[in-house]
Amino acid sequence: MKHSALGRGLAIAALSTLAIGSLVGCGRTDSAPTSGGEETIADTATGTIEIWAAAGNGDALQTLADEFSKDNPDVTFEITEIPWGEIITLNQTAAASGTGPDIVMTGADQTATVIAMGGLAPVPEGVFTPDDVYPAAVASVTGENGLYAVPWYVETRFLFYRADIAAELGFSAPTTWDELKELSAAFKARPGGEFGYGLPRPVENPAQVIVPFVSQQGGSVYDDSGWTIDTPEFVTALDFYKGFFERGESALSTTEATFENGGVPMYTSGPWMVDVYGDMIKEGTAPEGFTEDSVGFVPLPSGSANNDSYIGGGNLGVFAQSDNRPSSWKFLQWLLEDDQQKELFDIAGSFPALVDSADYEPISDSPVMAVLKEQMPNTVETPSFPAWSQISQLIGTYAERVAYGEVTSADAAKAIQAEADQLGFGW
Repeated sequence: MKHSALGRGLAIAALSTLAIGSLVGCGRTDSAPTSGGEETIADTATGTIEIWAAAGNGDALQTLADEFSKDNPDVTFEITEIPWGEIITLNQTAAASGTGPDIVMTGADQTATVIAMGGLAPVPEGVFTPDDVYPAAVASVTGENGLYAVPWYVETRFLFYRADIAAELGFSAPTTWDELKELSAAFKARPGGEFGYGLPRPVENPAQVIVPFVSQQGGSVYDDSGWTIDTPEFVTALDFYKGFFERGESALSTTEATFENGGVPMYTSGPWMVDVYGDMIKEGTAPEGFTEDSVGFVPLPSGSANNDSYIGGGNLGVFAQSDNRPSSWKFLQWLLEDDQQKELFDIAGSFPALVDSADYEPISDSPVMAVLKEQMPNTVETPSFPAWSQISQLIGTYAERVAYGEVTSADAAKAIQAEADQLGFGW
């Protein structure tokens, strides 16, 4: 999901999750994502379209809505920004009362929960073509029976490293797990070194890095029949995560060490951090010697299979009980056209969900966006099931015990699998 740059802080932002009751149920259908057959798209939008926009997205939506209204003069928009952390609660209330907006925005990790509560209408054919969008983004809007939202923009994480310190130590950017471990060890071992690789601590939703680690080994935490936690790939991923804490290269407790002061010279995050560091340097608040040349960013290092990262982004869906659904679908269809995808990047710096729109010259000309573009095809979705919030919490609980040496990764995988089997997917 997208937040303002300064709101990110210097650590990986934890993804918003919320458990809803005791979630049990069957898995999603084996068939490819399909669109709703009963929904219609208006030829021309009319009436009022009320939108709940996640914080930080209201201005971009308003700008685009004003442009849309030029060809649809009989439509008006009411756009309200709501905090990311309140999206699930407000949608629960709206779904229960039947008094929600026409269009709701959710983070990629939140959409499945809103689908499960019956809050979103099925997407009609013609709103967008799934094959034109990054597969992980399509997965984030897919419910048990098809598509229930539109991927509006996407984002992902990649590797930040202190390029200046690495060069002093004789290292270049790591491209594999082994090279990542080697550089992490060198960062910690250097004179004055504190840590090597900043990972989310066990209490900070480590699933957001463990799931990509699993994928990088060729595995997945689920398949069509259920959760697949007790696997060699998951155990290897958990061991890899654990190792950085065991070797003292990642901090188990809060620390004042940061990327800019050299205490945490490597971590995983997104392009917004470039602006954070640029502001520090411009405002003179960065430590002495920290310059733009200090900040290196490259795609994630590869495991044995790939270098998948976690996908995020913003999705837009039509409220199931909206009385202006045809006009709302017309607007969403328009937003997913190439021109509007590129304009969104111009307005807000949001990376297009349409794969071909990423060929936009301003994206290719930006060093950090070029890295994001390189990473985007290699992404894995947040498991798009209502029960994922509980599964990710289980992973965090057992990751903490593993990091402290209380249980082995293999025993943790078996324990998580047993509880996950009881929860099911949550549909």
